[in-house]
Amino acid sequence: MKRWILLSVLYLICLNGYSQNLGIKSNLLYDATSTINLGVELALTDKLTLDVSGNFNPWSLPQKVNSKGEVVEYAYLKHWLVQPEVRWWLCEKFNGHFFGAHVHGGQFNVGGMSFLPAGWGDKGMQKKRYEGWLTGAGLSYGYHWIISSRLSLEFSLGAGYAFLRYDKYPSVASNKKEPNSYKMHYFGPTKAGISVIFMIY
Repeated sequence: MKRWILLSVLYLICLNGYSQNLGIKSNLLYDATSTINLGVELALTDKLTLDVSGNFNPWSLPQKVNSKGEVVEYAYLKHWLVQPEVRWWLCEKFNGHFFGAHVHGGQFNVGGMSFLPAGWGDKGMQKKRYEGWLTGAGLSYGYHWIISSRLSLEFSLGAGYAFLRYDKYPSVASNKKEPNSYKMHYFGPTKAGISVIFMIY
């Protein structure tokens, strides 16, 4: 009996959707890190959509300033990342809960992150610089909340795998890399989003 009640409620929620086929979006979490980002999502069927997002961060962040007001130390969060995802919607496209499968690929140049909390992550991230590329895949879950016929909010979280190959530099400012290249197999969070979406049609 409880199962039938739950299915009935989900069915009624699905009836409140709009006929939407294409949206553009910006992830507020990436915006908070000054990362330029843009996503496009296209309906494939009534329950399937294709979401493609791209992120780009070309900035160096000032960390230390000397007595003359000159920046003497930087942190790097430079990267680009592309992450296509196919989504299956429990109700209908662009409405309610969805599950997704994504792939990702990109390049990065990061280091000098002295603003990280003490004991968090690799201490080398605070003093060294890492430059390389990554590729991988993962699964996600999200919820699309319709505000109006044109405006929506989306919450999503994903986890999966990434393979990284990179070079280490002994300091953030150094251009002379260590003799060995490194690789890493990463399992964990692969995406997170609180996105504002504008439906084009």
